[in-house]
Amino acid sequence: MDTILFNFHDVLMIVTAFECLLFALLLFVTNKEKSISTYLFIAFLLCHLLITLHELTFWGKQFRIWMLHISPNLFFAGSYAYFLDGPILYFFVRALIYKDFSFKKIHVIHLLPAALYFLQMLFVFYLQDPARQTQLIESQHIAYSAPYLYFEAAGRYLRFAYAVACLALVYNYRTQLKWEYAHLNHGDINWLKVMLVGFISLFFWDTVLLTIKLYSLLVGHFNLDLLNVVGLGSYYLNFTVLNVLIFLKFTSLTTFAKVNEELVNDTKKNSLDGEDKATAKLLIQLMEEKKLYTDPNITVDKLAEAANLTPKMLSQTIKYTFHSNFYEFVNRYRICESKRLLSEQGSADKSISEIYHLVGFNSKSVFNTCFKRAEGVTPSQYRDKFAITSEA
Repeated sequence: MDTILFNFHDVLMIVTAFECLLFALLLFVTNKEKSISTYLFIAFLLCHLLITLHELTFWGKQFRIWMLHISPNLFFAGSYAYFLDGPILYFFVRALIYKDFSFKKIHVIHLLPAALYFLQMLFVFYLQDPARQTQLIESQHIAYSAPYLYFEAAGRYLRFAYAVACLALVYNYRTQLKWEYAHLNHGDINWLKVMLVGFISLFFWDTVLLTIKLYSLLVGHFNLDLLNVVGLGSYYLNFTVLNVLIFLKFTSLTTFAKVNEELVNDTKKNSLDGEDKATAKLLIQLMEEKKLYTDPNITVDKLAEAANLTPKMLSQTIKYTFHSNFYEFVNRYRICESKRLLSEQGSADKSISEIYHLVGFNSKSVFNTCFKRAEGVTPSQYRDKFAITSEA
């Protein structure tokens, strides 16, 4: 009776595949709000399930035998995920950050690398007769051939570029908040940074592996021991990153405020100068007479609704007429009002906490920081200065 033995690396890959599937199912069941970002992340996990299965069936001897008994054409089915997980991760981050995110026809271009890879595999593998396919798989010669290696490397480099683009989106998020919110404490985004750094590390490791393969192809000699060590390292890193992700899911994942992608990416001034002046006059009236800045939850959408403007028009006016972003525009009025309250007679009857709440701040530390940046002194020092002046 034949005994099937699996080495530790195979077991690790099986566990990784199982965790991807289990985590994807968990997210699907708990996605009560039918969030598009959650569906995209499920797709990302399924890609890594396919990648793991591909590595198992191609490099694991016993799995390779099983797959050949079923059909050689099933080989490389999971390899397409290497061309898809990068774009999916990128769209996941965009859907997570931008409230107005939606798929557009132009986004189909992100499928082009996978389509080109399929055409290459069509001629290199799928159109070959079954005997030739079996020979390519059993000898693993295809994995070291020029056409396949070129496309494999392109896929790895692309997914690394997508991951870096995701991290750039996250690091720009705080700046983008200032165009729509008057305070910046809208949830912890550090978990997303940690997750992306993990995937960047994983994707970078894979690019190193493919760079070694390309160099080996160039010099005509493959150091199989080195490739084996680096390849196995990728499996262990993938397992580690996935488990860190699961840990973050159950301990650190929090929601945070989204921004409008249209406002973030808008660089063109569409309004006329006359319209700018009229809009600016209206904004000044709303802020000075109705004191909308005292609302601690004021946003560009709320102010735009009060002014009967689109958020885009409002942002353009603030940018080009007041030469600031929404955060600076609103807090400028708050600081001005707090100075009036701190300098008036009887201000000592009001605590600093009362004053910062009255003008719309929701954090004493933020109030102190903004005030000192504007006036060079803390609110308490500012009030003491006026108290000394009045006594003199």
